[in-house]
Amino acid sequence: MSSRMLCALLAALAIATVSADEGMWRIGQLPVDTIANRYGVKLTPQDLERLQSAPVRISSGGTGTFASPNGLILTNHHVALDCIRTSTLAEQQKGSGENLIERGFTAKTMSEELPCRRFRVQIERSSRDVTTDLNADVKPGLSMTQIQQVRQAKRGEIERACKQERGASFTCSVVDFNSGAFSQLIVYEDFNDIRLVYAPEKQLGYFGGDEMNFRFPRYVSDISILRAYVGRDGSHGEFNAANVPYRPAHYLRVTLGGVKEGDVTFVAGNPGNTNRYRISESAVYNTSRGMPRQIQEFETELMLLRKYAAEKPENQVLLQERIFGLANTLKYTQDVLAALRTTGVARQQQNREREFLESLKARPEVQKEYATLFEDHRKLYATAVEANADLDAALDWLQKASVVNYAATLYEFAQERAKPSDRERDPQFQERFWNDLRQALLDDEPVITELEEDVLAIGFERALKLPADRRIPAVQSLVTRAGTSDPRALARAVAGASKVASVDVRKTLLDAPRATYKQSSDPAVVFAHDLLPTIRERRARTRVLNETLFQHRSKFARGLDEWKGKTLYPDANFTLRVSYGKVAGYRDRSGRPVPFTTTFSDMFALAQARGNRGDFELPAALVNWRKQIGDAAFNQRFANLPVDFVSTNDITGGNSGSATLNRRLEIVGLIFDGNEEAMASDWAYSEGAGRALSTDIRFALTIAREVHGAGWIVDELTTGK
Repeated sequence: MSSRMLCALLAALAIATVSADEGMWRIGQLPVDTIANRYGVKLTPQDLERLQSAPVRISSGGTGTFASPNGLILTNHHVALDCIRTSTLAEQQKGSGENLIERGFTAKTMSEELPCRRFRVQIERSSRDVTTDLNADVKPGLSMTQIQQVRQAKRGEIERACKQERGASFTCSVVDFNSGAFSQLIVYEDFNDIRLVYAPEKQLGYFGGDEMNFRFPRYVSDISILRAYVGRDGSHGEFNAANVPYRPAHYLRVTLGGVKEGDVTFVAGNPGNTNRYRISESAVYNTSRGMPRQIQEFETELMLLRKYAAEKPENQVLLQERIFGLANTLKYTQDVLAALRTTGVARQQQNREREFLESLKARPEVQKEYATLFEDHRKLYATAVEANADLDAALDWLQKASVVNYAATLYEFAQERAKPSDRERDPQFQERFWNDLRQALLDDEPVITELEEDVLAIGFERALKLPADRRIPAVQSLVTRAGTSDPRALARAVAGASKVASVDVRKTLLDAPRATYKQSSDPAVVFAHDLLPTIRERRARTRVLNETLFQHRSKFARGLDEWKGKTLYPDANFTLRVSYGKVAGYRDRSGRPVPFTTTFSDMFALAQARGNRGDFELPAALVNWRKQIGDAAFNQRFANLPVDFVSTNDITGGNSGSATLNRRLEIVGLIFDGNEEAMASDWAYSEGAGRALSTDIRFALTIAREVHGAGWIVDELTTGK
């Protein structure tokens, strides 16, 4: 998108209505009249109820959709990757040696479906506004630290009361919208027994690799199929062989009718984060310092992970999900940075702020309230964000080491448990989270000691370079004890001799009193004991910083809402949203037309052009299938089968795995990406060339049936039986 196009877009946004297909709408504010007028689709209350109840939020950071009466969930391969990975580890522990990530998985019957570990899906069941309640104790004259503390305390009270009322099968979260312009209490129903039903080979879900990420044309079957189980009494506990498939009250049907250009599409899911109403200094900081620094850190960590993954097959399985997620985040951040720089988003947001202040001149009593807001925000980035960047980076690397993270969390958990009630406890250690904390602390996946030492060495190197007034006391104490300031030697001193990596050791520490940690000689526990005050100082500092950022941003968001006539959808925040759009090709940055879809024959052609190697290698099962059916049958039945398609739906990260729906709210595809031209859309929506990418459900299910023998699963999805 050109700067001129972006300028026109933002000028249009300054008018009182949202234009084009823009908007990640909460269901209660979905502009049903606009949709009816633009696309001839009249959504009924029953339709909205299905859009509310069929999508699920997935703990790995994406979306799924109930798609059968027996609890089948459609999502992306990469969203379900951690489920596939933990299933692989469990199968290997049984001695099968199968890598389900590489070869894929198809359950032959329900009894063969594999349990995912530490994998949760949630249905958003209700929401209500709690803005007034959350701010009830915020009085004039309070400092920002006091404001943060009273709001945090009130948030905990609201969540605890809700949890007590709703019970163990529900999660209650107070969620801020537009940085606290308003807040809602959202209640989720949790499902903890999730099983893997079907996943293609990684090469189908990730065909083209990093090179093709956020690009179109694309050729991927980015699908996994899961199933939710519950107890016979309806309970929502962890895996139990006696559990039965969940029967959702609402699910969305799959159709093999396909899409054509111009068809209306809906996407219901949980977009992760957008910044469309942020003050311009956020874009200025991110383009100049924040994102470049993040990219360097991602590259360093990714290099380490890939190094160790290449050494042993078992390391590859252990690290695959982290590598995939980090590589995806790196590519995304690189593309967003490039898009922000080329489209001049910061400049356009600065223009919006000038226009906003100009609009207040007729209201001097309001103008005074905003007189210094933008300058105050700029100073905050300089004095609080940038000033602590190096210290925070060092702490991040130290806490990336599992032994340090385990030891610090165990020790703090012991301290917080000893407090008389949740009112005195840190929010993340309150009793309603204890079960999740225990599960995380007893994770039995192996720890790669050499990787731990490399990570710690980077952390110590960063820490030792800090200026005197920023030094970390725990690191200085370790230098004294170890008699060296060599980062590698310090890393070995902490990780090499520690026993905290052993799950059996952590079991003995899990319910131990505080005195146990003070008396421990384990080097990771000793270091964590010394490091914990700095961790807590940083947490407190960050909370006050975030509260200050929230106060600035929420004030601006409320002002924008008034300026634009209360027509704004809220920025995305991983809560349920619906977007509408249409299937549409586009012109890329060079002006070339890009068709709305790709075909199966072109996928084979691309693989052949790339020598069928590396990230462009097709799975053997797919190649053999085509040989078996012969060219004539392939050309007649499958060559023109659509693989992926694009639409104008407004999406972002977190929408991965969301179902793409037709006018009847039938599933026609699965969202898996945005294109290169949409990379600035977290900051400004583009209908001109920005597109949402979907795997065509016909392609994904054809591969599942024809190549992988998943006919019974496909039948359940397509017949509803």
